[in-house]
Order: sequence, then structure tokens, then C-alpha cells
Amino acid sequence: MKWIARIRPYARVLRDLHRYRFHFKRRRDWLWLMCVSAVHTLSGALGLRGVRCRVRLPDDPRPVTIRLGTGDFRGLVEVYLQDVYAFATPVLTSLVPPVSTVVDLGANIGLTVRMWARLFPAATIIAVEPDAENITLCATNVSAVHERVTFFRCFVADVAGSAAIDRALGTWAYRMSTPGRWPDQEAIVVRTMPDIIAEADLGATQIDLLKCDIEGTESVLFRGGPAWLQRVRAILAEVHGPYTPADLVADVHGAGGRWDATVALNVVLLVRRSGSSQSGVVHQVS
Repeated sequence: MKWIARIRPYARVLRDLHRYRFHFKRRRDWLWLMCVSAVHTLSGALGLRGVRCRVRLPDDPRPVTIRLGTGDFRGLVEVYLQDVYAFATPVLTSLVPPVSTVVDLGANIGLTVRMWARLFPAATIIAVEPDAENITLCATNVSAVHERVTFFRCFVADVAGSAAIDRALGTWAYRMSTPGRWPDQEAIVVRTMPDIIAEADLGATQIDLLKCDIEGTESVLFRGGPAWLQRVRAILAEVHGPYTPADLVADVHGAGGRWDATVALNVVLLVRRSGSSQSGVVHQVS
């Protein structure tokens, strides 16, 4: 029946949220998340998007602010409950010397920025996000560590300029688009990585972690192994088709050096290997 097909996705979400109850130390925080999920779904169905709500989540002492009826809830589930970066964090937290500089491309509403701030308490973080409302909410969500975060409102690509923003897929998946496709379209600045490095006044500072989730633009950002990759120690990137994890690994190797790669579905962790004559190794995580 049609109604069964319609409710199946919501039933799947409720099932997953029920499983996540063991993540929470306080049952009331989990119950509040269940309530937020229901209101979030209703808000989206009614077109009531943008109402802000604060949620307490595992391993984070401060509430996170999201907008109901938007992609914010999906991002919250991915980062905090599904823990899509869990395979990478033990490697990143064991790096010697410790991570002290993070560049987060596609910072969205600051969920990953908060994670880097917790994992690397002495790190300086560069948060790059093209959407004005997203980056404002990002600043709210990282206000406790604001002195360590520098914000750039822009796209990042291989060539500087300006581009339009495609919001068709929702707040969690804004994409760079060709200007002029729609009337009165907002123009967003496009910066290159060397631009961001220079404007953030990083000088010769090494980038210990480059996190990248830029909805398809990674194919042009990493294409051919650009020279700026030589100053990066670790890359954590979400890859979007038709660009593949294998393409990313090949492009990064094109910049020189030996890298160990770990692939978990469409997320790739690349860590530069030092003091070894062996070639980099690629691991698959099921």
C-alpha cells in the first residue's frame, strides 16, 4: 500500500533512534531527542523550517542548536549517533606531534568543528562554509571555543572567483553552481586553498588535518595533486560520485609523499607516512 511506503522512512528513523538510546548517559536527553525528531519531521512536512531547537548529545557537554525541518537533524545523526568519522578518530588523536591546525571545508552548522575542538583542545580551526545562515549557526554552536576558530564564508575550489549556491538538496548539502542559472541568484566568493592559507595567516604552518565535505567540488580541489597538499599531514574527505575514493587517493599521491589510506564507504582518511621507505597502504572498513 502507498501509505506503508510513505511511512517506511520515518519508521526506519525511529528504529535507529531507539537503538541510539545506549549512547546517552541520561535517559531524558534521549527522550528529548525522540521528541525533537517528531517535531522536526512535522515541521518539514508543514514547511515550517528554521525554528531553532537545542539538543543535548553524547560526549558533548554543551547543547547543539539545530533548525527544525531542515537537513540539520540528519547531520546531527550522522556526526553524533552514526559517528561516521569514528574509524578515523583513533588515528588522528594518536598523531605525533598532536594535531594543532585543522581546516574544515564544509563546516556547515559547526558539528564537526565542535568535534575537532573536543578532540584537539589546543588546535586552531579554520571553518569554511559558503552559506550565511549556516555559518552564523556554526558560530553559535562553537561559541565556547570561538577564540580558536576563524570563519571563512566562501566556496573552495581550484580557481578563485565567484559562484552561485545550489540549495536544492537542503541545508546539509549546499553545492557550488554556475552563476546566472536563476534570476537574482546570490553570488558567493570562491577561494583556493592557497588563498585560505594566506588569509588565515597560517604562514608556513603545517595543516595537521584537512576535513573536506564540499558536495562534489572535491573532484576539482584535489585534481592532479596540487602543490599545497605537500603541507598537509592528514585528510578526512567525503567523496561524491562520479569522483571515487580511488580517484582521491590517486590525486593525493600525485602531490608526492607516501600516504596510508583508509576507506569507509565514501569517506577516506589519508595520513602522510614519514620515515618509511614503504609505499602507502589502502585499508577498507566495512
